[in-house]
Amino acid sequence: MKTFKRIALIVTLTLIWAMFIGGGLIKGYLLKPIASKNDSDAFVEALKDKIESKFVGNLAFVLIENGVVTRDYFYSVDQPIDSHSIFPVASISKWVTSFGVLKLVEQGILDLDQPVESYLTRWNLPETKFDNNKVTIRNLLSHSSGLVDDLGYDGFDLDESVQTIEESLTKASDAPYSEGIAKIGYEPDSEYKYSGAGYTILQLVIEEVTGMTFRKFMKKEVFLPLEMNNSDFLISEKNRPFLVPIYKNDSTIRAYRKFTALAAASLLTSTSDLSKFVLANISSNEVVGKNTINLMSEPQSFRNNTPMHGLGPHLYSQHDSKSKIIGHDGSGNNALNTAARINLNSKNGIIILETGNFDIASTLADEWLFWDAGIADYVVITRNIRYLATLLIIGIVLIIFSSILLNKRVSIEKN
Repeated sequence: MKTFKRIALIVTLTLIWAMFIGGGLIKGYLLKPIASKNDSDAFVEALKDKIESKFVGNLAFVLIENGVVTRDYFYSVDQPIDSHSIFPVASISKWVTSFGVLKLVEQGILDLDQPVESYLTRWNLPETKFDNNKVTIRNLLSHSSGLVDDLGYDGFDLDESVQTIEESLTKASDAPYSEGIAKIGYEPDSEYKYSGAGYTILQLVIEEVTGMTFRKFMKKEVFLPLEMNNSDFLISEKNRPFLVPIYKNDSTIRAYRKFTALAAASLLTSTSDLSKFVLANISSNEVVGKNTINLMSEPQSFRNNTPMHGLGPHLYSQHDSKSKIIGHDGSGNNALNTAARINLNSKNGIIILETGNFDIASTLADEWLFWDAGIADYVVITRNIRYLATLLIIGIVLIIFSSILLNKRVSIEKN
């Protein structure tokens, strides 16, 4: 009977210890950040260590603290780069595009809750069993429109003709991994589902309501007011000398691509310019007002009750009430990865642009998320698994060893 009680005690203490470790994993109180909290130099050194452990062709990094760029770092395996070096930033294009759309909303030219079909004459959503009139500008900005295109645009060779916007929406020929058709496949405004075609539709809407090309509109209404003087959606004689080589993950260099889907995937920018855009989200700017910034950062679409997207930016704070972190990532097209985050409350942020690796920018941005705001996701949890497993085993060994010693002590006292 006494043996049974001792075993039960060991099992009980082991379960309590395992629950403590599990809680530390889920709630984050046992997870270790990549660098010492509040030590920016240590974070930069940790970032450098990560870069050295994987192949990266080139990388530009900016750290923002209290609304000011305080640290930067530039790396390249070949030609030197700096804050004016221009990278393709893929889907970060969508966040920047949202500024242009919301500028038109502020001007009363667009209505967030008006059916997008009311603005379209050059192309229309194909008929399905769902009501296309339920698809709004708000839905398209927040990836809750019901579109099931699954785009990922691959782009076109520089010497190749691109599709028109209308042709691309009908069936994108640069979508090797999906059907490439912009159509509604679930009830609009019912759930979050990421859509590249949604932003190509917004690109068309901008052209329809302004009578300008998307590129010209964005330059006039977004880039010039924010002094993003080296940003563009196409390669030009002006930006060509500043373009970084695009490295593939096998360390070779590939040619640039051009896109029909400018709004979704085609932005070319530098950390100098992108910093101006990111900082515009936490300061007065000449594109959109404070009320609009607040609106675009509010949850608009959800997955399993977790906030996913605002009116343009992705929402990274999830259920954390102490922070309000927005941003966007970009990836793909062997091999580039970009990430930008800004905490609207603390005014801290990060920008990482790189080629040669499919995920290191996003990984480091997620590490920053935990280092700066204590929000842990898959990246941080995975890095800490071995450490937590070690803690679990050490605890169990100590419980068993202590129980054996206690048992021997009781035996000696009885004798």
